[in-house]
Amino acid sequence: MLKILATQFNGKLQTLTKQEDELFDVVRLLAQALVGQGKVYLDAYGEFEGLYPMLSDGPDQMKRVTKIKDHKTLHAVDRVLIFTPDTERSDLLASLARYDAWHTPYSIITLGDVTETLERSIAPLALKFDKGLLPAEDGSRHGLPSLALGAFLLTHILTQLQEMTEEWE
Repeated sequence: MLKILATQFNGKLQTLTKQEDELFDVVRLLAQALVGQGKVYLDAYGEFEGLYPMLSDGPDQMKRVTKIKDHKTLHAVDRVLIFTPDTERSDLLASLARYDAWHTPYSIITLGDVTETLERSIAPLALKFDKGLLPAEDGSRHGLPSLALGAFLLTHILTQLQEMTEEWE
């Protein structure tokens, strides 16, 4: 079972290479804050809240990249990286309304497909990863390692962001 799960997950990671341009747009948007006077904030929903410790305790910590919790107001020079399982959550929509009012650009990465909400994002990324990797006997699928996928993407984004901005520091 482990081999099947690993093979299927690896296959999903390989499909991300087809979204390399979109991932680069995410990094470029975030880098705008770091080469200026802004900060990058991670705003995570659902299971993606498990990504927060990567910013405070993980090996890829960066100055001026932090979690959104505890911050009341952002500015136009700041950027927000949003991870969400879906784009129709009421808590996400409330946050987007605040970011829009503050004129703070954001990037949304979602497990789902393209939606009107996702298209509000300056650098959207729809992973289309909303079904499990393993087939069940009844034809359904289970085993959706969404947090692992989010951690992989966040590591990639932070690594690229570091490379892109180190000449400005």
